[in-house]
Amino acid sequence: MASLDSISYLEVPLNPYIADYDLSLQSYSEFETRRWYGLEKDHSIKRADWRSQRKRRNTKTPTDEYVWHEYGLLRDTQQIPRLASCCGPDYRRLVNDKVITEDVGIVIAYSTKVQEAKLGTLPCIFYIHGGNRYGGTPYSGFLERAKEWASRFDAIAVSVDYRLSPNASDESPTGEEPTNDCFDALAWVYRRLGTDEDNILKHGDRTKIIVFGTSAGGGLAASTVMKWCHEGRKGSAMAPGGLYGLVLEAPQLDDRCNTRSHGKFKNGNMFTSRDAEQGWNASLGARRGTKNVSIFEAPARATDADVEGFPPTYVEVGMAEPFRDEAEDFYNTLHKANVEVEMKVWDGGFHGFFTADPDALVSRLCNLTKLRWLCRRLGVQNESIENEYEEVKEAYDARQKEGRARLVA
Repeated sequence: MASLDSISYLEVPLNPYIADYDLSLQSYSEFETRRWYGLEKDHSIKRADWRSQRKRRNTKTPTDEYVWHEYGLLRDTQQIPRLASCCGPDYRRLVNDKVITEDVGIVIAYSTKVQEAKLGTLPCIFYIHGGNRYGGTPYSGFLERAKEWASRFDAIAVSVDYRLSPNASDESPTGEEPTNDCFDALAWVYRRLGTDEDNILKHGDRTKIIVFGTSAGGGLAASTVMKWCHEGRKGSAMAPGGLYGLVLEAPQLDDRCNTRSHGKFKNGNMFTSRDAEQGWNASLGARRGTKNVSIFEAPARATDADVEGFPPTYVEVGMAEPFRDEAEDFYNTLHKANVEVEMKVWDGGFHGFFTADPDALVSRLCNLTKLRWLCRRLGVQNESIENEYEEVKEAYDARQKEGRARLVA
């Protein structure tokens, strides 16, 4: 019988008809992972490789008509000046060679109800997209979420077009620039919420900003909030007020990629540790893994003193993905600093399972759990979310019990 350490879920597809498995694998939800392998083999789901990530840089911007027809949302785009991100010594070279514009782009998505709201009353969710630090656009995964946030919470959703990392061969690592871009955009949005400077943001409440980041965007969300709190402790005018919440969704936090989960999920069919190393190499170049990496580049290097002042935080990660252990370590750092923090580790979840296969029971439960956290944080009572959550959780628990029974049989 194979031992836990000799089996990697993501090395090769498992044979679902072999019953002789180490029962300790139950903690990785063997049943659920085998099911996903079947979907992957049938090409129902497929992870993106680095080539497709790079191509996503050139994704066409959706039209206003498309955004309205598909999502029922209105959209505004803004180009805002960089502030903190202009400080790096390589800024000019990076702008000339790697960046389309010297400004930070943001997308604001909202429903028609926003324009009927009173000044300064609606929550704002500030979204940072994923893409392994070198792929994606401000629309990556954003409009689907913005539609839900608008319908559930009447929230104004903002997505930032931060600078993406070059390839490692370009020899121009971006360092803290993506964090600075996100920080600049967040500060710009903060100052306009509840004022007459912007026709949409004026309806937003600057005391109810929730920062939400996915994958690489989760790492950038953590580093952006860390910088925000750091500026606040210094008494800087750059970060004039507190944030209301933080959601870290499968966050990419640690450039060293040396945890046990990184070692376990180094190869395979889904997002692996080797993929993560490629993203960090593109971002940091030869500095990756050395002591010359700052907490604003790789937030896993932060101490409890560095995260002082973090808002209430929700962290989630899949059990069967390379970022599992670094997410747990960051949770422990926040907990040690007395931050109000909650964490979920989802059995059988590979990186991005909740979007790759959103109809799976565990994906539905995962996404509903995030919604419930947002409801609690924003003080919203939503009976439909609660009822759906109870229904899905009951089905999920029964499915887990069935999976365990199959392993024992």
